[in-house]
Amino acid sequence: MTAKKKLKIKQFKAALPYIITGVITLGLVFVGTLDKRSSDTNLSLDIFANSNNNVSVDQMSELYVVADLSDALGLASASDAASNYVATTSMYDSGQTSVGKTEKPNLTDVGSREWVIEYVVGDGETMESIAAKYGITTDQIRWSNGLKTTGVSPGTTLYLPKQSGIVYTVKSGDTVESIASKYGSNVEEITIFNDLEIGELTEGSKLFINGGSLPETERPEYVAPVRRPATTVYTYTYLGSTSERLNIEVVGYFYNLGGPYGRGQCTQWAWYKRQDLPSQLGNANAWARNAAAYGYVVNRTPSAGAVFQTSSGWYGHVGYVEAVNDDGSIVVTEMNYRVPYRVIRSIIPASSVGNFNYIH
Repeated sequence: MTAKKKLKIKQFKAALPYIITGVITLGLVFVGTLDKRSSDTNLSLDIFANSNNNVSVDQMSELYVVADLSDALGLASASDAASNYVATTSMYDSGQTSVGKTEKPNLTDVGSREWVIEYVVGDGETMESIAAKYGITTDQIRWSNGLKTTGVSPGTTLYLPKQSGIVYTVKSGDTVESIASKYGSNVEEITIFNDLEIGELTEGSKLFINGGSLPETERPEYVAPVRRPATTVYTYTYLGSTSERLNIEVVGYFYNLGGPYGRGQCTQWAWYKRQDLPSQLGNANAWARNAAAYGYVVNRTPSAGAVFQTSSGWYGHVGYVEAVNDDGSIVVTEMNYRVPYRVIRSIIPASSVGNFNYIH
């Protein structure tokens, strides 16, 4: 045997253990993954990402061996194998598991849920029963639908928050930041709960504001304070006026309204506004008593369209109730309040409303 052949045999014997080890390792990798090829627990990162499967330690080891051998052998897939191993290692580290498995982070896809419920009121249902059904308050239902009261009728469509919070209708000029600041939330929650893209708001769309609340001035039941003027306050008791008048404005001067009562007097205006009343009620100080005798309802509760009356003063006084305000004050018109023929519109404050009789 030549010296050259002896050298080759010697080199082959030296490399033989490495060749055998490599073949055994590749065989283990192949056999170890056979039972996974027909299931969703193989080494595909797509399956890891799109399912709830965990990455086991043996799968991570296999990925390492495959990546190492691919690199050593110069295979075309070496870069892909290395990328898979790095990505899987990151998943394992982020899972913080103590049982040898990597778990995907527990993310709740709140954007895919319906957090605003379009609800049609059924027969026999009340706002209270609907609120109890969803674990929310009647205020949250009212504020979400612009309702002053809790009264609802069958067939009415309501927008309900799925949990404690409010439903907000987007207005022109709104931003996620402005809504979060104004209604007690934050940008991240509004974006996630409503599945919004960055900066995406559509006027008229409904948003769920988790834990949100309307500012007092935006609540449907809010009544703005009545501004009292510093001047033009009159109290002419000799005409039977038992209250100051606020926000006085002149409607006009009327010299011939017709009817059975004297021109320019308070009784002429009141009868002009309520021509269903008898023509023989007498002076203003007798109107309540005589109207009651004719069968009209007379009480101390004002309503729009009623005649207000007092018997105090020389001749008493009457006028017409145009409206009842939310704060209990009333808007009235009347003639000969200080000036004959002149009709004024003013407000009688709630504190004085009870000083008058009202003919309905």
